[in-house]
Amino acid sequence: MPKLKQEEHHHGHQWGLRVGTEIVASTMIGLGIGFFLDRWLDTRPIFLIVFAIFGLAAGFINLYQLMVVDLQKKNEPKEP
Repeated sequence: MPKLKQEEHHHGHQWGLRVGTEIVASTMIGLGIGFFLDRWLDTRPIFLIVFAIFGLAAGFINLYQLMVVDLQKKNEPKEP
């Protein structure tokens, strides 16, 4: 197995941390909104479930956008 360059190694760690943060944060925000809406409207657990799904979907959309940007950066021609 070939050794990775130091910057590629750090990029992998940064990517993993970013992926985890995006998914967890967006899901937690969705859960929070759903929880408070359910509490305010006394409709447990309808909005909690709906906004948790919205939050998770938003996290995956953000990850897709990150991947597209990352692939575009990797495919750019390097300056000499």
